[in-house]
Amino acid sequence: MNTPFAAALIAGGRSQRFGSDKAFFKIDGTPLWQHQLAKIEALMPSEIIISANADQHFDTVHRVVVDSEPDRGPLGALASCLQATKIGRLLVLAVDLPDMPLNFLGELAYVGSGVIPQNSNGTFEPLVAVYPAELLPLAQTRLDANQLALQSLNRQAIAEGLLVPRPIADHETDFFRNLNRPHAD
Repeated sequence: MNTPFAAALIAGGRSQRFGSDKAFFKIDGTPLWQHQLAKIEALMPSEIIISANADQHFDTVHRVVVDSEPDRGPLGALASCLQATKIGRLLVLAVDLPDMPLNFLGELAYVGSGVIPQNSNGTFEPLVAVYPAELLPLAQTRLDANQLALQSLNRQAIAEGLLVPRPIADHETDFFRNLNRPHAD
């Protein structure tokens, strides 16, 4: 039996290196946010949330959650999404990871309560992960202390038994290549 999960598309970044809002950058004529949302929809989560900043407007039937504390980075987005759902597990996917395959997301979504991909150098991929609802107090405490780094949050969550690392195989590293600069459509 599969445990229900919610899914969040993290789309509210500032896109400073990109030069424009990368969520609306088109790949093969489709805005990146719609490309990523289609992957999430294919997993059939119980609920879908789009994490946005106050300047973004998404034409969607899904719930859009604007960060409760602007300019708090991905940790602020994660905390806002965890707070917005009543479902016990939240799969997150960053908008700027167009090479992330559906089967990898599905593995994470159906594997267990909390799981975080980990690179061979020990760093984590926090914007393709499943976070349990129990992580919210820890995330909020770190926000309140202005400790915004997701790497240290994930190390602490693993130490507290909230997350389990999932090693990234060599052939999977390209899945995590993010789109930081525009290229030709």
